[in-house]
Parts: sequence; C-alpha cells; structure tokens
Amino acid sequence: MSAGKLSAASSLRTFLEECKAEGDVVEIGLEVDPHLESGAISRRAYETGSPMPLINNPKGKDGPEGLFRILGAPVGVRSDRATRYARLAKSIGLPSNATGHDIIQKLLASKKADPIPSVQVRDAPLKEHKIFGDEIDLLKLPVPQNHASDGGRYFLTYGLHSVQTPDGKWVNWAITRCMVIGKRQLTGLVDVKQDIGAIWAMWKAQGKDTPWACALGAPPAALVASGMPLPKFVNEPDYVGAITGVPVEVIKCETNDLVVPAQSEVVLEGTISANETALEGPMGEYHGFLFPAKKSPQPVMTVNAITYRSNPIVPISVAGRSPDETHTVWALSICAEILDLLQQADLPITKAWCPYESQAIWYVVQVDRKRLVEMKTTPEIFCRQVGEVVFSSKPGRFVPKIFVVGDNIDPSDLREVVWAEATKSQPQDSDFFFRGNYPTYDLVPYATHGFNPNEPQAKVVRLCMLPAEFKTLDRPWVEASFRASYPEELKKKVLDNWQAYGFENNHVNL
Repeated sequence: MSAGKLSAASSLRTFLEECKAEGDVVEIGLEVDPHLESGAISRRAYETGSPMPLINNPKGKDGPEGLFRILGAPVGVRSDRATRYARLAKSIGLPSNATGHDIIQKLLASKKADPIPSVQVRDAPLKEHKIFGDEIDLLKLPVPQNHASDGGRYFLTYGLHSVQTPDGKWVNWAITRCMVIGKRQLTGLVDVKQDIGAIWAMWKAQGKDTPWACALGAPPAALVASGMPLPKFVNEPDYVGAITGVPVEVIKCETNDLVVPAQSEVVLEGTISANETALEGPMGEYHGFLFPAKKSPQPVMTVNAITYRSNPIVPISVAGRSPDETHTVWALSICAEILDLLQQADLPITKAWCPYESQAIWYVVQVDRKRLVEMKTTPEIFCRQVGEVVFSSKPGRFVPKIFVVGDNIDPSDLREVVWAEATKSQPQDSDFFFRGNYPTYDLVPYATHGFNPNEPQAKVVRLCMLPAEFKTLDRPWVEASFRASYPEELKKKVLDNWQAYGFENNHVNL
C-alpha cells in the first residue's frame, strides 16, 4: 500500500481535492435520482463549463459507506479560458494552466519514454469491502440512466476494463460502455477491431470465456492511457508509469489472475461470455446523436465479485454534444497518435488538434512551412502523403476528415481554423479524397445513415492553405488583425491603456 500522498494523476481522491481547492467541484447533498437526473446534471455541467458535480446522495445508495457516489463530467472543460483543459492536464501530471499543445506533447513524450513496469501491492482501500456471487445485485445499485432514450442503465461509461491474452503476455486496459441487464449481468461493446475484442476473440477461439475486470474511479492517468489507441501488444500499465513518472500500483483480483489499479474505488470481476449475447444499446454517443434503432447483440459479462473502498466514487461519462470525455480524452489521444505517426514519416507537421465542436470528427494538423517549402512538393502530393499515413493507421480508423493549416494558424483555436478553411480551401481543388481500404468508424452518423451507407465511405484531407505557401516563405498578403497589423510597441500601449480608454479589463477572444 502506498506511503505518502499520491499525485492527482495517480489518485482520483487527490485529483478531486486539488480540483475542489480550485473551485472545480460542487458537492451535492440533496438526493439525486440516477434515473435521468444525474445524467441531466452532468450534461448541463459539460455544456456550461461548470464544476464537476459530486453527487453524494444518489437515490438507492447502499448506506453511508456503501455503493456508491456519482461523479459527473470527470474530464469536462472549465469555462475559464486560462485553465480550460485543467482536468485533463491534472490527469497526466501537468499544471492546471497547461495548453492543448502542452497536453499533446506530454502524451507524445510519455509514449516515447521508457515504460515503467507496474508494481503489485498486497493491500489497498479497494479491498475494504467484498461481495461475491449471489450477494451481488446490480439492479439495486444507483446505476444511472443517462439519456431518456438510452437502451438501459449504463454502469461502465468511464471504467477501465482489464483483460489479457490467454498466454498472459499482453495486458490490455480499455474503456468501453456497458449496460446492466440482470442482477449479475451486463452487456457492452466488444469490438473485434479494437484490442478488448481482439483478446476476447483469442479466448473464444479456445472455447473459453474471457477473464475480465473493470475498475471504476481508477487513477486519472490510467483512464487516459486506457482511452488511447496504443499499438497492439503495448501493456497499458507500463504506459501509465511513463505518464506519471512512477510505477502504477496494481493489485490482484479476488476471483481471477487479472490485476487492476490499486487506487481504484470499485472493481467488478467476472467473465465475458464466449457464446452468450444480449441486445446492447442504444446510447447517446460522442457524435451528439442517439439512434433509437441502433441495437446489436454483444457478449454478456457476468459479475462474480465486487470489491470497493468505503463510500466509493464512481465517475460517469454522459456522452453527447461536446465537450465530454470522448472529446477531451479519446479524441486528443488520437491527435497525439497521428502527430507521432506523421512525424515518424518525416512530414513537416508540428501540431495536431481535434476541435471539440467537431465531435471528434475533424482533425487539424499544422505545417512547418519552412520545411514544407524546402521539400519542393505540390499540394496534392503532400496532402496524399498525410492522408495515407493517417488513414491507413490504427487510429486512422476513427479519423474521417483532416484539415491542413499553415504555421500562422493555431489548430486549437476553432475561429482560426474556420478562417483558414473559409478563405483558403477551394471547393474540389483543395479536397483530396481517399476511397477503398480506409474504413470509417461506423459510429460516425453519416457512415450508417448518410448517402450509400452500404458502400465504403470516402475520407478527405482538406487543404486550408494557398498554393503560394508551398513555394515561398514570403506570403503575398498581410493579415488584417490586431496581432498582425500594428507595431509591437503600439500593441503594448493599447493593451496597457485599455482600461484608461474606458474599456473593461477583459481579454476574451470573441
């Protein structure tokens, strides 16, 4: 068991203490109904940049120390521009004022660092309470129904699923949704194109159920790692250590040989059936839609044990209109991966970002124009190189649209991206399409509900630069704006005298 105070990246409790000290947690003492009310509170918090709601008294909670409190919007964003990304920043060991670019660079640096193997401990608060077998009744717990049209009560929307290959060589931690269908049964997305599904298929090929566990309220850094599209056969526990700089503590499950983060709040243990399925869905998703007819047979998960610490906290992700964890954690993790791939291919890409407003569908990459001009390439050749690298990769499955911008455009500022697209992207001539062996993720709404949904969907690289920017560093235009049209001395004078002129002291970018 850990001695000394853990970092915010290594402990949900420390994370919440720090966020509360910064005014980013609201503790709710009123009874809150997990049927829609907790979801509505969380959704409103996401959409207004409000503090995280910590619901201490959900209807159905099992006594003062029992299962469980609910934490909404665990990695939403703040309304304060200077600390907008604070929750994600703290989750990976950065200060609250870290920029989006700082976060992407930290994820990249962690990926390139030497893995730090996990350390197994014998005891943790997680083992304070244990229930087994028929003592378990998920139907009695305050499992939330997050949207009115969801197909059921979704327990594991921000939980860390732990599985490993039959030979024990690959441990995979992943995030995937699961809904309650019985006293001890859940069902959730087990996609064979993703790692948890690939491992399930290995066990199924041997005619065996998959040993499984899910940790709720896991260390924030572990959840970020679980949401990343890391290469196959990378052990996420070792990558968590690379993020935090210290080994992540793990502890063995009670009923199987899997390990989970020791600093978790609640752990479910059991199996994923090789053969039994149940209808799963629908659920409000990252694209901001819910399709009531979208249901599919998915493997049944049976819970054989639950361990938990006293008065535990279960974070939930109520997916929908941005920004929620599918945009702040998953999409930005994809950004880090595609930036790494493009740089490994020696392409002059300096930054990558996914504008939250695009619902994890637009990905913007920034070009180093000096290197671009030195390449003596054409817009089409360059854009096709970018598209081939990204769209043919593992994370590229989730990337349908890439916007290429110059080095005067900040990819994380949507106003600048829209300006570049509107003024420099020429219909047809600036669009480079990719068709064929470049699958589009079928949760993208137009992939299944658009034109010709049964045919392969095109992907696009959209160039938001003018042809002259490929040929010379001397642009044949000057930006007409405060930042670009005036001498530095004059800009400083205007800023210093802003209040003296009679304006309020606000620096909000409209």
